[in-house]
Amino acid sequence: MSECALRIGMVALDFHREGGSEGRTAHLVDRLVADGHDVHLVGARIMGNWDRRVVQRRIPTPEHPHWLEVLLFARRAEAVVRSERYDVVHNQIRPFVPGIVTVGGGSHRFYLDEVLPREQGAWRAAVRRRLPLHRMLLAMERQGFDPRRCPFIIANSQLSRSGILRHYRFPPERIVVAHNGVDPVRFTPESRPLYREATRRHLGIGPEEYTVLFVGQGFARKGLGALLAALAALGRRGVGARLVVVGRGSSRPWMREAARLGIDSRVTMVGHVSNPVPFYAAADAFALPTFFDPFANATLEAMAAGLPVVTSGQNGAAEVLRSGVDGLVVDGPDDVTGLVEALSQLADPAARRAMGQSARQTALRCPWEQSLERTLATYREVIGAQ
Repeated sequence: MSECALRIGMVALDFHREGGSEGRTAHLVDRLVADGHDVHLVGARIMGNWDRRVVQRRIPTPEHPHWLEVLLFARRAEAVVRSERYDVVHNQIRPFVPGIVTVGGGSHRFYLDEVLPREQGAWRAAVRRRLPLHRMLLAMERQGFDPRRCPFIIANSQLSRSGILRHYRFPPERIVVAHNGVDPVRFTPESRPLYREATRRHLGIGPEEYTVLFVGQGFARKGLGALLAALAALGRRGVGARLVVVGRGSSRPWMREAARLGIDSRVTMVGHVSNPVPFYAAADAFALPTFFDPFANATLEAMAAGLPVVTSGQNGAAEVLRSGVDGLVVDGPDDVTGLVEALSQLADPAARRAMGQSARQTALRCPWEQSLERTLATYREVIGAQ
C-alpha cells in the first residue's frame, strides 16, 4: 500500500459482525482502520460496534418489499459513491455499484441454475427464478460482473471462482481467490475444559455420548435433511449419535422429520446463538454436508476448535481440508451412504482425536491476515491502474 491513506467506500446492504460474509467484512474494516485508512460504510443498516474513525453513511430504503429495497439501495448507493470519489470502492456480498466485488455468497446465477434445482427440485427452482427479486438480482449481477465496471472480483474459494467463470465472460486473471480465515485464539481446543461439561449438561447429553454438531442457517441448503437421514442410519448400525443444530431458522419441519425417522430424542435444535464457542467445545465432530456454500466459516471454526470435520465437496472450505487427515469430504448431501460411513468412522474416539489435532494445525495456517493481505494487494493493483 502507498504511504498515503486511502479513502475506501465499503458498500453493502447490511453491516454487522455476525455471519460469515459480514464477519469477513468486519475483519477487513478493522484492519484497514488500524492501518490508518479512511473507511466509509455505505449501507442501509449498520449495526454493532465499529471503530469511531469509521464513517457510517446510511442509505434510507424501505425494507419491504425486498426487491424494491435492493433496487433503491443500489441506485442511491451509486449516487453516494460517485459524489464521494473514493480511491477504492469495494462491494461486499453482491455487486451494487462500480468497483471491486467480493463474492461471499457465490454467483447468484450459479445458485439458481445449478444449486436450487438439487436443493428444492426443478419445478420449484423454475418458479423462484421468475420472482421479481431473483430477476432483479440476476440483472444486477450481470451488470456488476461487467469488466468495464468491475476491476476485480474477490472470490473466497476456487468453487466460487469456477461458478462465476461458468456463467460470465469475465477475465480469469482478474478473479482473485482469498480463502476466509479464522481466529485461532477465539476458536481453540482450550475452550473444552471451560465449556464442555456445562454445555453438555444443559443440552442433556451424557459425558460419553458421541455428539455431532451442525452450525449454519439455511438448513435445507446446508444439508440438514441428509444429516438426519444419516443419523437414523447410524442408529440402525448401533451407533447412537446425538446431533446438535445451531443456527437461525424454524425447527418445526426438521423436528417433524426427525420424529418420522424415530430420532427426535437424539436431535437438539438450539436456534441462533451469538457465541458458538461452547457448542464447539461440547461436540466430538462437526458435519455440514451442504448443497453449496462458497466457504462455510463454521467449517474452519470447528477445525480451529480441534474438531474433525465432515463436509461436502460443494463447500469451498473443503479446499483447505485434507480429507482423511483433518476430516472427511463426501460427494454431497445426496451421498447419504458416504455421510454415514464418515460419521461412523468418527465414532471411534482415537480416530476423531487424531483428525481433530490435525484439523487444528491446518486451521492455524489459515489466519484472517492471509485473506486480508490478498485483498490489500488487490487494492494496490486497482490504485496502480488508475
